[in-house]
Amino acid sequence: MDIYVLNGMQKEDIVEDYESIIWNMQFFGNGDFQMIVHGTAKNVDLLTRGKYLVRDFDVVADGFRNVMKIEGRKIIWDAEKGWLITLTGKGLKHITGQRIVWQQTNLSETVEDGIRQVITENIISPEQTERQIADFILADPVGITETWETQLFGQNIAEWLEDVGKTYGIGWDVSIKNGKFVFELIKGTDRSVMQSAVDPVVFSPEYDNLAEASLDENGEDYFNAALIGGEGEGIDQRTATVGTASGLDRIERYIDGDSVSSNGEIITEEQYEELLKTYGNEQLAAAANAIRYEGKTIDNKMFVLNRDYFLGDIVTIKNKYGINSTCRITELIFAIDENGQSIVPTFEAVEGAS
Repeated sequence: MDIYVLNGMQKEDIVEDYESIIWNMQFFGNGDFQMIVHGTAKNVDLLTRGKYLVRDFDVVADGFRNVMKIEGRKIIWDAEKGWLITLTGKGLKHITGQRIVWQQTNLSETVEDGIRQVITENIISPEQTERQIADFILADPVGITETWETQLFGQNIAEWLEDVGKTYGIGWDVSIKNGKFVFELIKGTDRSVMQSAVDPVVFSPEYDNLAEASLDENGEDYFNAALIGGEGEGIDQRTATVGTASGLDRIERYIDGDSVSSNGEIITEEQYEELLKTYGNEQLAAAANAIRYEGKTIDNKMFVLNRDYFLGDIVTIKNKYGINSTCRITELIFAIDENGQSIVPTFEAVEGAS
């Protein structure tokens, strides 16, 4: 596999003589990478901070996908291998993390429209021209219809996008297309056995397409109902509640929502309550029962990445006892080292699915 170096948005050269690669792609987060290369004169001059890297199979007709940016470089001497360079960095999505929500913003439309508004006002066409990132554009809408009432100020945009994605099951990406940075939202496709619209994708040791599988369940910080306290004090404090669980299944928490502002009661009482509820639901989503599966996929041609399934898709995990779990592929770690090539996906259980 070849690794291309991009200078700006154009291919500059090919990395020569690398030792290992870890390429971590995330549906909700930024993703990151680590690559160890030999410290040749060419690599020292070529692989500098700020350059972009792309794998050969991520070069497409109109640009590049799954691009990584070099942010760190360490040169060391190894007695057996000589000079080595360790490169580290984040995915191109992290461009959004160079901006914050600059002014108080109230969103009351669809989630997709709200995200596009935040990107436009803080990256594409901000009031302060020095904040603009050139050649950054929005892809076409994908039709996300969920609505919200939420308020923003000061959030790091990449971190906010990750939180929103986990709450609403929305992925996002930044790729290079036709000489532009293109921001797009991704819904993912349900390929589980619970649907019949497309051919299902099932990972199981039984089918020889999953090895070294592990399950991690952690409910220590879990809660499913909350009282959110907003502006005011004592009996005058404004509150809202979220969560529908009852009886012994109900686990409550108090959430401090004092940061949610009514702007001197410019907005209505109902609008303010919706803002509190949105804030509370975001905390509920973050505290949901963490059920994660990890496993090394086996390339047996039964299901091929980027042909039969993609990052962000919902698939079925089946164990040897015949128990099915419906999970989203939230992370793909691609690795090459002296032992060969591997792809390690992370599957996270989809809430409410079986």
